[in-house]
Amino acid sequence: MRAKAYAAGTVLNALPTGIGSAFGIEMHTVVELKPSEEIKVVVNGIERKSIIAQRILQSIKVRAEVLVESEIPGGSGLGSSSAFVNALICAAKKMRGERLDAFEILRANARFSLEAGISYTGAFDDASASLLGKFIVSDNRKMRLIRLDDFEGYSAVLIPNFGRSRVDWKKLRENANEVKKGVDAAKKGDYCEAMRINTEYICKILGYPLEIAEQGWKKGYCCGLSGNGPSYVAFGSRNEMEELEEIWSDYGKVYVRKVANRPAEDVVIPEAIFERFDD
Repeated sequence: MRAKAYAAGTVLNALPTGIGSAFGIEMHTVVELKPSEEIKVVVNGIERKSIIAQRILQSIKVRAEVLVESEIPGGSGLGSSSAFVNALICAAKKMRGERLDAFEILRANARFSLEAGISYTGAFDDASASLLGKFIVSDNRKMRLIRLDDFEGYSAVLIPNFGRSRVDWKKLRENANEVKKGVDAAKKGDYCEAMRINTEYICKILGYPLEIAEQGWKKGYCCGLSGNGPSYVAFGSRNEMEELEEIWSDYGKVYVRKVANRPAEDVVIPEAIFERFDD
C-alpha cells in the first residue's frame, strides 16, 4: 500500500508565536508498506532506525516493512519529517481500509512528532501544507487551520552549500513581538510580506545570511528562509522562479517545482479542522 506527501515551504515559522504558515511544494516523499512480521524502515535504499515509525504502526496495529523514497532532504527546513509521517499514516490507514480524514491525520502527525521529539511545536503548519498542499495558516497550539488558500504557480527551492545552524528556540520566543506584523500579514493572506518579516527575524536570531533572500527581494520576488533553515524557498510565476534559480545557483542546488495546489492523497477535509470550530 502506497501513499505520498509534499515538501513544505515556510512563510511564517511557528516557533516564536505558535502561529505558522506554509505551502506545499511538489517534492515528494512516498511510503510503501509491505506486510511483514518485523517492522523495518528503508529510506532511499538504506535501512534506518525510526522510533516514530515503530510508534505509529504499533498504535494503528499494522506490522509492515516501510519502504521510503524521498526527494526531500532531511534536516533542510522543508518538512521532511512531516511528509514522512503524513505518508506513513495515510499508507497505514489505506492498508486497514480506513477513511483518510485530514484532521485526524494531522493531529496524529503533530502528536507523534512531539512525542518523538522531532518537532518543537508539533509542526501542524508543515504537516498541513505537506498533506493538503496550497497555502495554509495554522494555530499550532490549537491544531487548527486559520486559512487555506489556493495558489497556481511555482516555487524555487535552494538547498544551500552550508549546514543548519543550532536552533535557539528560547531566543526565538523571547523576541516574538518582532514577528507580530508577520503574523498579522499571514492571517490576512499577505504571504509575501509575512515571509519577508519572518526571514529577517529568523536569519538574525539563527545567523543565516539574509543576502540570499535580499537577492530575490530586489527583484520583487516572494522568498525567504524555510523552517529553521538552511533551505530558502520562493513562490511566483515559472519565469520568476527560473530567474531566481539563476541568481540562487551561486549558493547551492536549486530546484524549480510547482506549488502543490491539491491534497497529496484523497483526503476528506472536515469543517472541524478550521479555527472557528475550535472546542
